[in-house]
Amino acid sequence: MKVKTFYSCNTAHGLIGSSKYLLGHIEDDELFRNNNKYSFILVSAATLESLLNDGIISWAFHTFKSDDYKRHAQAFLSMNLVKKLDALGFLLSSGVYVTDNTSATYQTLSNLVKLRNEVAHSKDFYSETEMEYGAVNEDGMQEIKFPQDMIAKMSKSPLNISNEDCLGIVSSLEHLQLVLKNEVNYSDTELFKLL
Repeated sequence: MKVKTFYSCNTAHGLIGSSKYLLGHIEDDELFRNNNKYSFILVSAATLESLLNDGIISWAFHTFKSDDYKRHAQAFLSMNLVKKLDALGFLLSSGVYVTDNTSATYQTLSNLVKLRNEVAHSKDFYSETEMEYGAVNEDGMQEIKFPQDMIAKMSKSPLNISNEDCLGIVSSLEHLQLVLKNEVNYSDTELFKLL
């Protein structure tokens, strides 16, 4: 006997695993920031997009007839990541809750989107500055004093994300996944608040 059924293959679980793996490989050394942080940011943002898309598709599938759900899902899937996150609480709860944009989870995930945009859409224009060169030290290296404007610009690099912030990103992604799997009630997550 054949029975008609529906299924979905989602990449979020594997992507969260990749983010966790990268956590063990993003430690900075004494002089330089670890370039693996770029990978961590991009994989974590891909995880967020996968989770949000899955939540929207699942909502549409359970809300509309099978002939119509893709069309309705597409209307929300075309939004940027932060707007998808904003809409998620309202959609999943049928208008009972909204996403709380003041929550720590929301702030962490929206900051992840900003970091992703900085990495994926980098626009590093040249800046003019004056460098001050000092004496050559006993190791034969010439000392360089970086100007404050250059230090300030470099401090805004996505590579400056702390390991604690990276742990917070993975924790927020895992929490979102639990919410989407209905393992955390909407009333029990700080990500949503009553409308």
